[in-house]
Amino acid sequence: MAVVAIDVGGTFIRATAADASGAVITSASQSAERLRNENPISVFATLIEDIRANSIERLAGVVIGIPGILDRQRRSVVNTPNVKALNGLALADRLEDACRVPVYLDHDATLQTRGEALCGSAAGFDLVLGVYFGTGVGAAFLDHGRLVGGIYRTQIGHVPLRGEGRVGTGGAVDCVEAYASGLVLEALANEHGVGIQEAFETRSEPSLERGLEMFVRDQGLTIATAVTLLDPEVVVIGGGVTTMRGYPFERLVQAVFDRLSPEIGPQRIKIVRANLGSLAAVWGAKSIVESAT
Repeated sequence: MAVVAIDVGGTFIRATAADASGAVITSASQSAERLRNENPISVFATLIEDIRANSIERLAGVVIGIPGILDRQRRSVVNTPNVKALNGLALADRLEDACRVPVYLDHDATLQTRGEALCGSAAGFDLVLGVYFGTGVGAAFLDHGRLVGGIYRTQIGHVPLRGEGRVGTGGAVDCVEAYASGLVLEALANEHGVGIQEAFETRSEPSLERGLEMFVRDQGLTIATAVTLLDPEVVVIGGGVTTMRGYPFERLVQAVFDRLSPEIGPQRIKIVRANLGSLAAVWGAKSIVESAT
């Protein structure tokens, strides 16, 4: 029996099927533009059928990572700024009816954190905070494998950070995403005429250096705020921004500890890189399906 994890990104929707051991069986993808321009249920159903067509006789379940807010039962999408066609959609129930397979929804950052906590860089810890800097900024906190709080829990990208009046992708003013997201880094790179992938390797422009220093500082402030509120044992840092060439990960870690209470230091918590990559969502999906069966 296979489990399918579907990642809803801003550019692509990617589905990965894995067997009981976690080994990848097959994968498929569609343009995310199809979700914006066509019937989302049909788009997801086609993706699932593409997976089924690749020698998978039986699916134990499908888990979709949503970059947005879900209802309390995690059956419907409340809001996802990048794919507004999903807003208000009872996605899990309608896909189950269409595909005759169990369907579960999870916040994308939570799905990745589940995987890292199960067999990635946070394995063996009970209190796990995951923070992911990509196009937006996502986070999740697991307390002995459980999510705690309401539907807006750990929406760290919407937490207020500074007071310059910037507006984030979700519409909040002066939130973390307006200062520490991949979109901000892209704007900074464009302003200095460099590609976003080369931004951390370019050292010829003092104003770019200052901008990057502030960018990483704001990321550190974001993590330090979450650590102070949640008191994790381990913090897993991931997302596309932190995997770019030249990204100063050790500087980020230092920025976090510089802004924490002296009582909270390396002796109290660990800060580590996510190490499963795209497989984190697969392992996270497995944990959800297995706990439901």
